[in-house]
Amino acid sequence: MFSDSHSHLHGHTDDQMASMLAEAQAKGVEIIVGVGNNLDTSEAALDLARRTPRIVPAVGIHPWQVTASDLESDARLRQLFGQKEVVAIGEVGIDLEKDPSSADLQWQVFRMQVRLAKELSLPLMVHCRGARDDMLDLLRKEVPVRGVLHGFSGTIADVTLWIELGFYIGIGVRTFTRNFNSEVEQAIRAIPLDRMLLETDSSANSLKSEGLQPTSVIAVAENVAGIHEVTPEEVALRTTSNLRTMLRLA
Repeated sequence: MFSDSHSHLHGHTDDQMASMLAEAQAKGVEIIVGVGNNLDTSEAALDLARRTPRIVPAVGIHPWQVTASDLESDARLRQLFGQKEVVAIGEVGIDLEKDPSSADLQWQVFRMQVRLAKELSLPLMVHCRGARDDMLDLLRKEVPVRGVLHGFSGTIADVTLWIELGFYIGIGVRTFTRNFNSEVEQAIRAIPLDRMLLETDSSANSLKSEGLQPTSVIAVAENVAGIHEVTPEEVALRTTSNLRTMLRLA
């Protein structure tokens, strides 16, 4: 019923992973997207997915992790992105709020990954901070590239622009725990349920600091349900259907 469209699963111990997966199965989290953030963690996500049917892998280079050597990694990226198990390119994007000094490198690596996503007909899982308009301009030129805006915490205007592009909007735990206000609530209300995905953005670090794991997506569904005045079950079913559609899962 439920799905976690964005979880960083590398770095957990075997015991932690076993516990999280058992709880996910018990609580009805049927799909977990294991997301990489550089070449090594992307390969780890792919390996984990091959061993764990409930997990599907997304691979990519996160804007916080870009290096100059990534510009010479086209062959490795192409080989990794082309693996039959890979369902999405992510987490990729631009973050000019955290490190504006690396802007040129971020854009070069992002463009490289967008081109490969388009070539391979894979959706993007996009991180966007401080670069909305330029990113939208780039992506409009690459249509029919598709995907999801990860970690939404914006405005109704943001919702309109991303949906017009054909993207889904990812709503996560931190949408409600960091800087949640009436404007964000109105924006969530404006997102049609058929354009929404749910996520946790959980990781080994956030498991320690915030207790986040894939089953935390249930609380996200409950919060969205309250805003949309529907049941959590309806939110879960519709967002999982959306995820299957975006990832082209059977």
